[in-house]
Amino acid sequence: MLLADALLSMTLTLGALTATVSAWSDLRATQQNMQALEQLHTQQREVQRLLERLSLSAGATLVTTNPGGQLQWVSKSPPVGGTEGPREDTLTWLVPREIDPRDCQGNQASSLDLLGHQFKLSSKQELSCKDSQRSGTLFQALAERVEDLQVLYAEASVIPGLDPAQAPLQWKTADQVLDWRQVRALNGCLRWASPAKLRQAPATMQGCQNESVPGDGRLRQRLRSTLRLASQGDE
Repeated sequence: MLLADALLSMTLTLGALTATVSAWSDLRATQQNMQALEQLHTQQREVQRLLERLSLSAGATLVTTNPGGQLQWVSKSPPVGGTEGPREDTLTWLVPREIDPRDCQGNQASSLDLLGHQFKLSSKQELSCKDSQRSGTLFQALAERVEDLQVLYAEASVIPGLDPAQAPLQWKTADQVLDWRQVRALNGCLRWASPAKLRQAPATMQGCQNESVPGDGRLRQRLRSTLRLASQGDE
């Protein structure tokens, strides 16, 4: 009886220990998921704030005073530009320095009239940017583990006699845009992946082009954002 009792006690102890280890493992996996999500959300918030800031001033009109004391229009640059790629679209916002002197990295080094906030994905899966208007600048990373960048542009079809603000819009890829000065809004999508593989990562997800992205153990999320250019539609 003593041996049987001892074996039963050992079995119960091992069962309790196994349950404890399993619970700890599940808790650890949940904690890793939460940390990965928080890292992704922090980067997403920072990128979203930057894009919103640029959308408020891209393509703004520069106004000055002529010798007679009257206000005159100086220039109205195209608000945005871009190139199309299978997984590497580029996006450039043009902002007058007098309106916002900070480049996409937060620096105020330019003495030119315009800043070109150019975004692209690096070979290291980083969302990077630079001031494309200033010579000698280099791309610097803004966010890590970004696997895809896709952008669509809402181009207005301006009709003579019709209020430009009421012009019909058509969503286009960069290679379909006919006149960048008529872009009124853009829709961007970024796909992030966690740096480490996690136990509870989904098997598949939808990518930025609604394609099926097979899982490899990493947690992935998309950030979709539609931004209206505040300076457009007022000609």
